[in-house]
Amino acid sequence: MKYPAYTRHLTTIFLIGIFLFLSCSSITSRIPEKPGDLKTLSEAGELISYLKNQNLHLKTFKGVGRITFLENEKKDLTTRVAWVGSIPDRLRIVLRSVSGQPVLSFASDGQWLYLVNHTQGKFYKRRSENSTMKKFFSMPVKSDDIVNILAGRVSVDNFDSAVVIKNSPPGGRSNVTPNRHTALSSREEPSAHEDGYILVLKKGWGDTCQKIYLDANKKQVRKVENFYFTGDLRYRAEFKKMQDIEGYRVPSRLVLSTDDGSGFQLDVDRYWAGVSVSPSLFVLTPPEQ
Repeated sequence: MKYPAYTRHLTTIFLIGIFLFLSCSSITSRIPEKPGDLKTLSEAGELISYLKNQNLHLKTFKGVGRITFLENEKKDLTTRVAWVGSIPDRLRIVLRSVSGQPVLSFASDGQWLYLVNHTQGKFYKRRSENSTMKKFFSMPVKSDDIVNILAGRVSVDNFDSAVVIKNSPPGGRSNVTPNRHTALSSREEPSAHEDGYILVLKKGWGDTCQKIYLDANKKQVRKVENFYFTGDLRYRAEFKKMQDIEGYRVPSRLVLSTDDGSGFQLDVDRYWAGVSVSPSLFVLTPPEQ
């Protein structure tokens, strides 16, 4: 009669031991093994906080310029464009002909995406949740991503882990010595070979979901790459030139593209920050027949 009791007692101790072992193993895996790992985690957290606070008080804006559509990284068509944006996801974009007449209009009011083809008299409308602007820009980019990019901000993706790595130029280090007081002029072209850093965000078991390329001072975003869960590139946004408008650092030239080289380049002619907008501005209706 004592043997079953002893067995039950031993089994209980064994199960408790297994539980404690698994718990300790789980906890241990979350603790960085080296002091440098703690520094890396802290550095990534500080960068993410900095990025989320860029142009934090810029809520509305509008601009005019030229948009050049790209096909296999080659310029295909250039036309006039005007836009109005409101954080976080309200946007209106109008492509105009040489004569100034609207050709295509796109809008997002945060709930619906609208598209009007003025030349063909066609109207499209769909829910904005999980929808992209692929019909308009031929790439899977969401309206809130475009709004943030035009506002000089980065949409930081949801992630499980983050790391900062050095992005050295091909052939070794640059001859440029980083200076924390150095800032881009309003028309300066960022060097493709400049030293910098990459903030890599990952999900799940280590699948990269986003890469954010920064300059050597970790202050200016040069490029952002967003990925599918398969690892394939969804799209990249490159901040080619920046300018200062009323205390905000916003794009003067940017390029959005996919892995096959299709996309567009936006050259900003005029930019206004903190403009007054009406919610109705972001709602499109079918064109009159």
